[in-house]
Amino acid sequence: MGRLGQHHAAFTSSKPATIIVILLLSASAAFAQNDPLPSWNDTPTKRAILDFVERATTEGGVGFVSREDRVAVFDMDGTLVPEKPVPIALVPVLTDIKEAVARKPFLGEKPAVAALLKGDEEALHAAGQQGILDLVAVATDGRTTEEIVKNVKPLLDKEAHPKFAVPYSKTVYQPMRELLALLAENGFQNWICSGSPVLITRELSMEMFTIPAERVIGSTAGTKLDEREGRTVLVFDGTIDKFNDGAGKPVGINLAMGRRPVFVGGNEGGRGDIAMMRWSKDRNGPSFQLLIDHDDGEREYAYSESDDYSLNAAGKYGFQVVSMRNDWKTIVGK
Repeated sequence: MGRLGQHHAAFTSSKPATIIVILLLSASAAFAQNDPLPSWNDTPTKRAILDFVERATTEGGVGFVSREDRVAVFDMDGTLVPEKPVPIALVPVLTDIKEAVARKPFLGEKPAVAALLKGDEEALHAAGQQGILDLVAVATDGRTTEEIVKNVKPLLDKEAHPKFAVPYSKTVYQPMRELLALLAENGFQNWICSGSPVLITRELSMEMFTIPAERVIGSTAGTKLDEREGRTVLVFDGTIDKFNDGAGKPVGINLAMGRRPVFVGGNEGGRGDIAMMRWSKDRNGPSFQLLIDHDDGEREYAYSESDDYSLNAAGKYGFQVVSMRNDWKTIVGK
C-alpha cells in the first residue's frame, strides 16, 4: 500500500469525533496562516478594514474602487510609529540641537527647545508639530541637505527607544505594518503625509514602511542654493517654508497627487489629521478613515486632547476608531 493509501486507511479508521477535531484544527491553522492582520484582535475595527478592502477590490460591486484611485495616505508620528517620548524625526538631530544652543544660547528660549533640553516630555508634546519644526530649524540652520541626511539611518539604527528597548528604526506599529502590506497587496498606493520634515521622513520611509521617498509629503524648511568649496549645495536657512499639518495636509496631498485619497490613517492627540480625513470622506465614492486612539498606557502611552476634538470628529463624521488597548494584540514587534 502506498503512502496515500496508508494515510487514507488511517484517516477512515479514526473515530468520527477525532476526525472532526482534526478538521477543526486544520481549518483554524489555515485561517491563522491566511489572516492578513494577525496582530489585530477580532473586533469590529478589524472586520471593517477587511470588509472595505474586499469591497474596494471586487469589480462590479457597489464599493469597488478602480486601481488608479486606490490611494492610501497615512500620518506618521502617532499613527505608524510612537510620537513619544520624542517624534522620530528629532532623534537624528538631538545632538545638533544641543550643539546649536551651546553656540547660540538665545535659541534655548524657544518653548520646544527649552522643553527638550529640560527633558519635559509633556511640554514638548504640547508644543505640537510647530515645536518639532522649531527644533529642526535650530538643528539645521546653515547646514547642507547632505550633512543632515547622512546621519538619519545610522542614528535611528543605533538609538534605542526607551519604552520598547529596540532601535527607533524598529518601532513601527506591527498592526500598521500589516495594514500597509494588506493595502499594497490589493493594489493600493501607500503614501505618508506628516508634519515632520520631509527631508528626514524620506530617509526612513522605505526601510521602515516600504513607502518610496517620492510618496512622502511633509513640512519643508527654508532652503537656498549656495556654493561651498567650488561645489553647489542646498543649505538650510533656519526658517520653515511650509508647515504640513491640519488644514495644510489636504493642500499638500493635492499638490503631490491631484486627487483625494480613498483611505486615510491618522491619530488623536494633536488634532492635525482630521482635515485630511474629512477631505477623504467627502470624495465622490467609497472611502475609509482610520483614527488611532492612544488609550494604552501600559503597552504604549495614554494621552488625548483636552477637548477630545479628534475623537468627537470621528463620531460625527463616521471615522473608524482604533483602540490600541482593545484592537491590537501587540504594539511594536520584536
